[in-house]
Amino acid sequence: MLEGVKQIGHVGLAVRDLDRSVAFYCDTLGLSLTERFEYPEDEVGHGVTVRAGAFLRCNSTHHCLSIFVLKDSALDPGGTPVYGLHHIAFEVSTPEQLLALYRDFKARGIEIVNAREGGPGNQPRFYAQDPDGNLLEFYWGIDEIGWDGRAREYPPITEIELEDFDFEQFVETRRLAALAADRVR
Repeated sequence: MLEGVKQIGHVGLAVRDLDRSVAFYCDTLGLSLTERFEYPEDEVGHGVTVRAGAFLRCNSTHHCLSIFVLKDSALDPGGTPVYGLHHIAFEVSTPEQLLALYRDFKARGIEIVNAREGGPGNQPRFYAQDPDGNLLEFYWGIDEIGWDGRAREYPPITEIELEDFDFEQFVETRRLAALAADRVR
């Protein structure tokens, strides 16, 4: 039997005004801004439809809420901008669970939208849709924010083949980067 997800990790929202939404969630609900991110023009990952994002946290996890401003090209069939739910992300406990879930989706004939690493949170992940077309993200190993409140540097968003992803190298690369950052301080 496939082990279930660990928890709902974060929710992504598409909004009209990024600054206004960041102010609301930070000032009204007490969340902290981890970082803002401009998506590259080469249309990788969310960058296919997203222009910019803000990543907010309520603890040391990189983000619990992703807020996105969409590109003008992200319209519903009637030509109206789409606001509201962008995606729901589910965290799993181990890389093995992430791979098992990925393989299970494929075995069930559920189309994988894509898999990638890098970018804000820098977690290996894959995306699929539920039966109604809602975008779902499944991930392991999201970055944690340190005592200084800043996000670590991360590689650009890159699409990957999850079956070939080297999870051990991923962990080692982050460990070495953390050591190097500590030496600089």
